[in-house]
Amino acid sequence: MKKAQSLITCALLLAVAGISVVQAAEEGRKEGKATVRSVRGKVEYNDHGNWLPLKPNMKFASGISFRTGPDGVADISVNGLSSAVRITNATILEIKDMSYVGSAREGDTTTMLNLTSGTVLGNVKKITANSRYEITTPHGVAGIRGTDYYVSHIKIGENQYQTTFGSVSGIVQATALVGDKMQTHTLTSQNYWTVGEPVKPMNPVDVQNLQFQFNSLNINTTITPPPPGPTGGTGGTGTGGTTPPPFNAGPPQGQPAS
Repeated sequence: MKKAQSLITCALLLAVAGISVVQAAEEGRKEGKATVRSVRGKVEYNDHGNWLPLKPNMKFASGISFRTGPDGVADISVNGLSSAVRITNATILEIKDMSYVGSAREGDTTTMLNLTSGTVLGNVKKITANSRYEITTPHGVAGIRGTDYYVSHIKIGENQYQTTFGSVSGIVQATALVGDKMQTHTLTSQNYWTVGEPVKPMNPVDVQNLQFQFNSLNINTTITPPPPGPTGGTGGTGTGGTTPPPFNAGPPQGQPAS
């Protein structure tokens, strides 16, 4: 009887210890912030169901959604300075989770983005082994590790969408349901995968365009208000840099490199 009681007591102590560890981990977890670096064209954020104009220097917690118009582009630092995202034209993106344990620069981070439609390009600094950075789409998910990447989910017909994952540099782990089977591809630098097709190399022209985009996506640039556009509206990059050329959403154009 005493032995049984001792075992029960030990089990309870272990359970309490386990709960304490979990609680300690949760207590050590901090909420990250997203900072708007630049805005061009029509870009909005959702405030309790109301879509309002997005402006540089705004800060947001997890759960915020953004949408861009046909001419809209926004650059946003996500989860402190751990990553930057460019939301291209005609895109809807939600930041579902931003959190970290330890320091914002060197700790374990969790970043979860949800791309409803359109295209995003992102730069993720090297993150710890325990960190997670994922982008979900209605047709697949990408896990990012220290990478320049892009993800698109584009409508191509009635109730038809094309989902593409690409790695400009680094590694992207992409998973999607193809037919009745789950497929996973590890994309290395300058390769992309359109769900339902083979992995392909990017066209050199598209690589050059994407690299230009990433060169102008600088999360460490000092934020300044965007200069007036030619018609008196908002224009420029909002960071004092050169406005990049429009990015063609979807898979790279032209024939794959041989």
